[in-house]
Amino acid sequence: MASKARAGLGVKMTFGETPVAELSSVGGIAITTETIDVSNHDTEGGYREFITSLKDGGEFTVEGNFVGDDEGQMAIYNAAQNNTLEDVEITFPTFGTETTGAKWQCTCLVTSCTPVGDATIDSQLTFSATLKISGKPIFTAPVTGA
Repeated sequence: MASKARAGLGVKMTFGETPVAELSSVGGIAITTETIDVSNHDTEGGYREFITSLKDGGEFTVEGNFVGDDEGQMAIYNAAQNNTLEDVEITFPTFGTETTGAKWQCTCLVTSCTPVGDATIDSQLTFSATLKISGKPIFTAPVTGA
């Protein structure tokens, strides 16, 4: 059976309503759940017992080429300066018979922004930012056509 693995080329991200240009890396979203230790003197066998508490959508990093006039990169920078929450959508490319790719939708704060990275003589100028998810991120699976 042939693998259904796919390349990441073609991922798109919007910040607010604005596409972010020339991204080369979009980090993965990992949902975690906090736990509460409820072990007690009646706990059997000496093993700790836990219950779940709050979930955390985590954070992810985006990186790419610095594009000085890109409205998406500037929107991220402005959100970092103003401590504003923004809606973010990450859309993955379609594969095979899919009519729409998978996507993440979430609301984020910018916790780190490097509008122009290191300037070295043998590489391009870069842009990077770390986004912290506030609230529940929504994952939508790809839709397959007929």
